[in-house]
Amino acid sequence: MKDLKQNLWLRAGILSGAALSAVCLFFFIWILWENISQMRFASRLADEVLRFHVIANSDSREDQALKLEVRDALIAYMAPYGDSFSDAQEAAAFAAAHCDELRQVAAVVVEAAGCSYPVRAYVTCCDFPDKIYDGLTFPAGVYEALRVEIGQAQGQNWWCVLYPPLCFTEEGSASVPDDSREQLRAQLSEEDYARLEEAEPGRPQVRFRLLDWLLGR
Repeated sequence: MKDLKQNLWLRAGILSGAALSAVCLFFFIWILWENISQMRFASRLADEVLRFHVIANSDSREDQALKLEVRDALIAYMAPYGDSFSDAQEAAAFAAAHCDELRQVAAVVVEAAGCSYPVRAYVTCCDFPDKIYDGLTFPAGVYEALRVEIGQAQGQNWWCVLYPPLCFTEEGSASVPDDSREQLRAQLSEEDYARLEEAEPGRPQVRFRLLDWLLGR
């Protein structure tokens, strides 16, 4: 009788362990699929947009204010050309071809502020965090961007989407223009655009170091 009970407990333990392993495996596969799906979405989106990244010299109040002045000047410089781009690749090519002019525009602002910081402007691929623009949530990922570094570039960043134009020069103005929204909608599949609108800002994500390593993060 004692042996029978021990066998029953052993079998129950084995079944419980197998069930727990199955649940853990399912959970891991689900997390893996969600991460891969999100990465693919960000990759597709990255092909359709050009981001904008401005980095201040430092986090001092003066340097942060200067960063915003440089931002405004560069957005104003790019604005007249926005309608001439048929896609993100054209926008990126234009920015790359005019990096000297963009740097000079920024340098004039820096000099006018009484600073002698060097300015660098170039088109490159950057890691961007999740960002929200008037209800459109752009997922974290690697995006091509016009990157502008002021001085030592050790301060806080400013991010936006340069093409289609979703950049705002006023912090209180966070409404995406209808034409920009429609332009973005036309470039994306219905599923991807809906995903931009339906994404949950601040939604917690389960992350594992091993999983990040496998996905190359």
